[in-house]
Amino acid sequence: MDQNDANKWDMPWYDWLVFLVPTLLIVGLGLESALGPEDVEYRDFRAVAHWFDPVFFQYNLIMTLLAVLVVPSLALTYIQSMTSRKERQLQREVPASRRSEIRRRMGRRASFSTYRGSIWLTTTVVLLGICILLLFKPASYANGGVDFGLGANMLTMGPFAELFEKNPDAYYSHLVRNLTAFQFGFLGAYIYFIGSVVRAYFTLDLTSHTFVDGAIRMIVASILALVLSFVFDFAFPSDSKPAAAPVTAPINDSTEPSSTADASSANTSSKGSFDETESTIPASLSLLPVLSFFFGFYPKRAALAIERVVLKVMRNIPGDSYRALPLSMLAGMSYAHELRLEREGFDNIENLSGADPVDLAVRTCFTYTQLRQWIDQAWLAAHLREDYPDFVRRTGITNSDELHTFLSACESAQVDGVEQLVSGLSMDPAVTPSWKVKLTALKILLHTNTALSENTAALASKEHASG
Repeated sequence: MDQNDANKWDMPWYDWLVFLVPTLLIVGLGLESALGPEDVEYRDFRAVAHWFDPVFFQYNLIMTLLAVLVVPSLALTYIQSMTSRKERQLQREVPASRRSEIRRRMGRRASFSTYRGSIWLTTTVVLLGICILLLFKPASYANGGVDFGLGANMLTMGPFAELFEKNPDAYYSHLVRNLTAFQFGFLGAYIYFIGSVVRAYFTLDLTSHTFVDGAIRMIVASILALVLSFVFDFAFPSDSKPAAAPVTAPINDSTEPSSTADASSANTSSKGSFDETESTIPASLSLLPVLSFFFGFYPKRAALAIERVVLKVMRNIPGDSYRALPLSMLAGMSYAHELRLEREGFDNIENLSGADPVDLAVRTCFTYTQLRQWIDQAWLAAHLREDYPDFVRRTGITNSDELHTFLSACESAQVDGVEQLVSGLSMDPAVTPSWKVKLTALKILLHTNTALSENTAALASKEHASG
C-alpha cells in the first residue's frame, strides 16, 4: 500500500461525526417513540416522536437515516475505490511531460478532508429538509404536530399573514399549500442530487463541488417552489364555490349529552361537515406538488422560464445585451455536460477557449482527449463567432487543430490555404474580403500559438529531465 492509499484511511475522529451525529439523533427519536411516555408534554424535539403512530414514525426514521447517510457514505466509498482508477486513466491519456502533475494533484484529492466542509453542509441541508418532509406535520390545533395556529413566519406566508386574524380557515389553507410547495421542491432537488451523485460516482467525477452544488440546488429549488405557491391561485383559478358553513347547535355548558345516540348524531353531523369542507378543495391543487417537483428537479430551467417572463414584461427597458456564445454550439455537448462545465466556471465558449485540458481532466469526468477537442473547438468558435456553424458546414473543419493541419498541408504543397478556404466558403465577391481577413488573422494566431506551445513543452521536458 503506497502513501496515497494510506492517506485514504487516515481520517481524524471528528470526520466520523458526520455519520454518528445523524444516527444518534434518529436512534434517540426512535427510542423515545418506542419507550417514552405518551402522557408527558414535551417542549423540545422529543415531542415529534409522539405525533404519529409509533410503527409508522419508526419507519419514517429509517427512511430519514438512509436519505441522510447516503451523502457521506458515497463520498467515503468513492475516495477508497474510485480515485485510484481515475488517476490510472489520466496517466494513460495525459502527455508524459505532465504526468507528475497528475500524481501530485490526485494525491491531494484522495482524502476525506477535501470533502469535509461540503459533506457537512450537504448532510445538514438534507437532514433539515427530510425532517420537514417526513417527520413534521402542520396542525391548526395545539397537540399532534407543529401548531401553526399560533402563527407562521413571513417566509411561508408572505402577504397571506394578514389572514391570521381575519380568516383563520383561509390562513391555514394557504399555509398548507405553501408548505406543500416547499417540501416537494426540496424533494425534486434531492432526487436530482442523488442521480447526479450516482452518475458522478460511476464517471469518476465525484468532487466536493458536486455536494456543494447539490446543497445549493436544494435550497434554491425549495425557495423557487415556495414563490410558485404564492401565485398558484392566480395562475390556476378555482371555479368551485365555497361550501355553506355547517350548522351546529349551541352548546349548553350546564348539561351533558343525554344518550349515546346524541353523541352518534353529533359525530355524523361532524363527519358530514368534513366531507362538505373537503369538496371545496379545487382539482387544480393536485398540480402544485407536480410543478413544485419540477422546480426542484430543474431549478435552472425554471429560473430561466421566470427570467424570460420578466424580460418579456420589461422588454421596453433599455439595457446591454449579453452576447456570449453558448456551449451548445460545440459538437458532442449535451445539457448535462454544460451543467458540469458551468460548475467549474466555464459557462460559455469564450471562457472555455482558454481552459487547461489537463486541469479540467483532473477536476471533471471528461477525458483529456474530449476536453482538448472541445477547447480547440471553442477557440475557433470564439474567433469566428456567429460564422462558426457555417464555416464547419462548408469546410468540415471543426477546431483549431484541424485548421492548423489543413493550412500546414497547403504550405507543404505550396498552395495558399486561405484562398482554398475562401473559395469554398463564399461565391459572393462582397463577402470574400471579410473572410480572407478573418482566415489570415487566424493563420497568424495559429502560428503564434504553436510556437508558444512548442517552447512551453521544451521547457517542461527540460525541467522534467533535470528533476
